Amino acid sequence: MGCDNRFYLRAYGCQMNLYEAGVVRKILAQRGFLETTEESEADLVLLLTCSVRRHAEQRAIGRLQNLQSLKRARPETILAVLGCMAQSRSTELANGLGADLVIGPDEYRRLPELIDAYRATGQCQVATRLGSECYEGVIPVNASQTTGMVTVMRGCDNYCAYCIVPYVRGRERSKSRQAVLAEAETLVRNGVKDITLVGQNVLAYRDGALDFGGLLRLADGLDGSPWIRFLTSHPKDVTREFASLLRELRNFCPHIHLPLQSGSDRILKAMNREYTRAEYLARIEWLRAALPEVSLTTDVLVGFPGETEDDYRQTLELVRETGFDFAYMFRYSERSGTAACRLEANVPEPVAAERLARLIEMQNAITRKRNQALVGRRVEVLVEECRGAEARARTRTNKVIVVKAALPVGVVREVTVMGIKGWTPVAESSEQGAVSSQ
Repeated sequence: MGCDNRFYLRAYGCQMNLYEAGVVRKILAQRGFLETTEESEADLVLLLTCSVRRHAEQRAIGRLQNLQSLKRARPETILAVLGCMAQSRSTELANGLGADLVIGPDEYRRLPELIDAYRATGQCQVATRLGSECYEGVIPVNASQTTGMVTVMRGCDNYCAYCIVPYVRGRERSKSRQAVLAEAETLVRNGVKDITLVGQNVLAYRDGALDFGGLLRLADGLDGSPWIRFLTSHPKDVTREFASLLRELRNFCPHIHLPLQSGSDRILKAMNREYTRAEYLARIEWLRAALPEVSLTTDVLVGFPGETEDDYRQTLELVRETGFDFAYMFRYSERSGTAACRLEANVPEPVAAERLARLIEMQNAITRKRNQALVGRRVEVLVEECRGAEARARTRTNKVIVVKAALPVGVVREVTVMGIKGWTPVAESSEQGAVSSQ
């Protein structure tokens, strides 16, 4: 391949996809491709897709259809669909939607050879084998100066009734501790101050006898003392001992994302979530006892088949009682092949939409109240972006704060929260507030 090959990449969906966009960038860079920010300039246009919800698929399909005009104007342009949707809808993408390459999440290493094969034959290339791929040895291109992600495991064995992830990403498998730490050390050498360990369920991590708690201890000892976060955890795997371990870590950022999905035991059982309402609340209690300053975020799903108004009321009550700092809230979206597809008593869409709207309104008020509690306090932040006289920064508890000052990207500083705009805290800073600029 010549060095004049240019690619454009757009990633949809979760943190794992954003991470894997960096994997794809590295694989292409190693073969001489250069990235462009303009689709019209690209020889290769890649859409890294998500299948968790119908809306994410519709966005990617709409973009692929729009790209057909680019293909007509420049027939040599290669249109590639990567990721979860490539895995779940490969036949449709190859035969009806105009993709030239259809590549599942475990096949990115083959991207260069598949490009060559397409150019040689003009025939759509499909690669969707699922295996044990963890992309060890591929250090992704990291787009941020200050933050970075490292996958510690891929796949999922939980088979929640509504979730397509095990079918499109395969079974759980973990990276070796050596690969995880080597990747994290590379990020630190490149100036990254804030590292998130990522997996579909990081608490399932195993490398021999080493569990995720042990891996966190190793990451906590990295040279340069980067802030350490993780995403995501399944409530059934959170123990009192794990919560206590987090308190002992010097660089762990006290933010936990713990998906709830429903506050009704009946719906949780139908979802195959493997915990009850009471067990979920116990885990919240353990985490808050161990980490009094912890920020808790969650996922909530409304309109699951068979959800009654009483089930929904129980969800509202649990969300109100817990007081999450933030929540990602969704309406149930049927995913082909999942167990939920076999359930009857679907909730009418207008009812599900109204329930979601009520939940969002309530949680937004809670988020605003939680952030309002920061007013008047000094908090430590890492500056992630600066435009003019205003900086975007993040606290250890994962709250985004607007700082009314021109601050260098990458500086760690104490700021004073002066107020709230919408629900975003707004702060002021001074040179005397500097903590570190490493």
